[in-house]
Amino acid sequence: MAAAQDPGIVVVPAEVEPILTQDPLVQVREMIKPEHYAEPLVLRHVTCKPGNSQPRRDDDHDEMLYVLSGSGTLSIHQGGAHSSHDIGPGSAIQVLAGGEWHFSMSEPATLLSFLVPAPVTPYATALVKPAAPVIDVAELGQQNSETATCDRQFEVLFDASRGSRGATMFVGFIPTSGAPEHYHLYDEICVIVSGSGVLHALGREQVLTAGSAFHVAPRLLHALENPNDEDLWVLGVFRPEGSAAAAYYPDGRPAPNNQD
Repeated sequence: MAAAQDPGIVVVPAEVEPILTQDPLVQVREMIKPEHYAEPLVLRHVTCKPGNSQPRRDDDHDEMLYVLSGSGTLSIHQGGAHSSHDIGPGSAIQVLAGGEWHFSMSEPATLLSFLVPAPVTPYATALVKPAAPVIDVAELGQQNSETATCDRQFEVLFDASRGSRGATMFVGFIPTSGAPEHYHLYDEICVIVSGSGVLHALGREQVLTAGSAFHVAPRLLHALENPNDEDLWVLGVFRPEGSAAAAYYPDGRPAPNNQD
């Protein structure tokens, strides 16, 4: 029987026990765990109390953050530079391995943290692409939308053109639809930001609501269905870095709008 952390299985924050942290303002739930993978992508659900957090640093991963709720100020030290940013719902942040960040929240906040293996091992190094200068913060709605399959739109928040060395972060907007099964060649973690729907994978249907997360391994057949009038918003992080429109049907045909 598949476990909650297996590819294609939906997990929600309420099902995950928090892990211990050294910061009394921060509670962390590891939604997609690293135990069963080499050089894995990891997803953490982070809740923050108002106040000034302790500095956070990871020397082994590039970290991509997304603010689901709450507002405040985020300070980043990376690449020999310091920057401070007002953040709120829809803010996305990237901190490269070895960078340090902390926040000062004016109200309770919820963030998603995606850990991407830094280029320190042979496989991770092979996935790295030349990247433009790092953009610390991107705001949802300020980038151009692009077209994917079945009239779906997506907005890229971070990729190589914005300083990401090995992964792409995007938000996909899925209208009322039922997409055919497809697969990707990249490794991806998805989280529902807004709306609800159904994940079809592993021969089963699983309900998706805001906060639901799942891991899509390369070549895993899956489909997202939105039976509702409002759009389903999906936040995704995948590696290696590339196009969020790159998808293939079960027979290997590239899906429409596949840019790779």
